[in-house]
Amino acid sequence: MQAGAESTAALLVVSLDETPSQRTADDAQPAGASAASAPADDFKQWVYVICGWVYDEATGLPEEGIAPGTRWADVPADWRCPLCDVGDFALVEF
Repeated sequence: MQAGAESTAALLVVSLDETPSQRTADDAQPAGASAASAPADDFKQWVYVICGWVYDEATGLPEEGIAPGTRWADVPADWRCPLCDVGDFALVEF
């Protein structure tokens, strides 16, 4: 910066110690969001270690009858990977 020039830049302060449980209800929900909807960051992704196919809980798998937002724990136990036809024993959190 040049000597004598005025700065309009402001410092950005971020707390790394803040956890989501410390946030207030006003901070946690953007304007217009309902309290019933789960934040997208709560959804997980799972990957088959055999073929690399990824299941994203946020998008689900509508073509297989699994609605968006379906947690992996709620997918039917007999469901098999569309690529390698293997059960969930080869699946790990991504």
